[in-house]
Amino acid sequence: MATPRTLASLATLFALVACGGGGGASGGGTTPPPPSSSSNAVISVSLSGGATPGIDHLWVTVTGVAMHASATNVLGDGDAGWSVITLPAPLTVDLADPALSDGGAISLLKQSVGTLGNFAQLRLILAPSDAALALEASASAKGLQFNDQVQYTDGSGVHVVPLEIPDAQAGLRLLTPFNLSSDTTTPLAIEMNAGALVRRASVAGADRFTLRNELQLYNQQLLTALGDGNLEIGGSIFDSISGQLDTRQFCTGTSHVGCIHDVVATATSPSPDSRFHAEVRSVNVSAAGIFLLYPLPGQSSQYDVVIHGGNMQTIVVHNVFVDPTGLLKPVPTALSSAATPLVPVLDTTERAVTVSNALVPAGSRIYFGQTVAGSGGGSNGADVPYTIVASAADPATGRPQAAATLPGGPIHYATFNTATDGNGTPPAFATVTPVEGSGAWTVWTEGTLATGTSASAALAAGAGSVAAPNPVALSGLATGSLAVTLSGSSSNNADHAELIVSNDGGTVSVVDVSAQIATHGGSTTINVPSGTNANAPAAAVYGVALRTWAAASETASTRWARAGAPINLSTATSASVSLALP
Repeated sequence: MATPRTLASLATLFALVACGGGGGASGGGTTPPPPSSSSNAVISVSLSGGATPGIDHLWVTVTGVAMHASATNVLGDGDAGWSVITLPAPLTVDLADPALSDGGAISLLKQSVGTLGNFAQLRLILAPSDAALALEASASAKGLQFNDQVQYTDGSGVHVVPLEIPDAQAGLRLLTPFNLSSDTTTPLAIEMNAGALVRRASVAGADRFTLRNELQLYNQQLLTALGDGNLEIGGSIFDSISGQLDTRQFCTGTSHVGCIHDVVATATSPSPDSRFHAEVRSVNVSAAGIFLLYPLPGQSSQYDVVIHGGNMQTIVVHNVFVDPTGLLKPVPTALSSAATPLVPVLDTTERAVTVSNALVPAGSRIYFGQTVAGSGGGSNGADVPYTIVASAADPATGRPQAAATLPGGPIHYATFNTATDGNGTPPAFATVTPVEGSGAWTVWTEGTLATGTSASAALAAGAGSVAAPNPVALSGLATGSLAVTLSGSSSNNADHAELIVSNDGGTVSVVDVSAQIATHGGSTTINVPSGTNANAPAAAVYGVALRTWAAASETASTRWARAGAPINLSTATSASVSLALP
């Protein structure tokens, strides 16, 4: 066990604050000054998996990271302020591997950098998964078909498909600010889990997968300041929440009938708009019943922990205290232990719920939650729902590809007591009926970067479908247009084609242009948001891609063409781009 922190650690912390450590640029407003040169700053970046229910493997091939002092810039825009760090060799990792999905991490890089100052964003750069491109050596060594790929199993068998990244050039943006200071190591941890995946329909039968950009970035500078400056992955876990579940009701085979399966533990905090308890870290509960929520964001010392799974009643622990400094609580927070585990309640009354309407924007995300009286989280202390189940709509149809499965039964709820809890003995639980009523839920949505949280809708007990409300457009953003001209002939005997417009939030629009294959091109106008909003930097900066394929062999025949630079509608209402059929 780590030793308690000392007053000397506080001196280090004050020194860090004095030199600007832990600060950062905000998401909007005035662009900060560019970083200055130095060779004494060290950046350390690790990558964690997380909750991956329903996914066997989630492979990604990382080639580097990029950072910028402004949140509004998009990688590939040619701005001189970009600092790009390329890995010595690409690294291929399976984020669904228990070593990463149950709370572990892998180091991507730790090296000196030639800049210091405040940075507003970090981008994770992945190798494209295009079938026409050669595999990176690291992906080939793992026996993969694509640099980034998803493996899942359903009733028809095992499926291996590429993880499609329409705008690979832009990377995956993370907006948590961080600082690179002279003679200081800055450790950053990235979480990427299956919650970022978007299932899409496929004419070939197996689902396709792309991404909503919902990765998390954890700035662990405080831990370095209070440690020895050489934080190792998994070395300091004061900012962690661990636990053990009784597994006697867990499934032990491939069948999930009558047993608990796919259990996920999630640390939540109030959403930025105080409308719901939002996920900030989510991990699988292992087959042994163990979970470790680490790292955590660090902006708070209290989190509400939600544990849910197939065929089990939901568990919520309110106001769980963590102390990343180890000064107030010199041991990590353990909600339970092998000797005294949390005991989940088997409940087979879960139900599948579909969304009856096509959402606008089509690439929205749907949330299903329940509220506990007295749990707070909202403005002025109002009670707001806990996110328990979420699904992403297919950006071509506006509807989720699969129904959402909602757990049955009441909620098992406890409030963490800092004087007695966190030492491995479970807190005292009460069985409560959610504010919505027994078997009832609250439903809401979030769209792309140009929209905010929707109004809430009620899902009645026993209902099998819901009309989900649409997200609300943000102020300062209006309807703009992209004119896309295609030309040439396909090289892959394609009979299907679609235009995909994306931004740093994911896919904004999908338009079927299959008819233009036979005519060797044509023009298409796509309506997308234009303008700016300080709370949604780069909401109107887009990547444009063309995907073509032959229905008889979709995975192998898919080809991509992409615009060479971002299309910026922040200060314009229209733009045009030309692409050649690949």
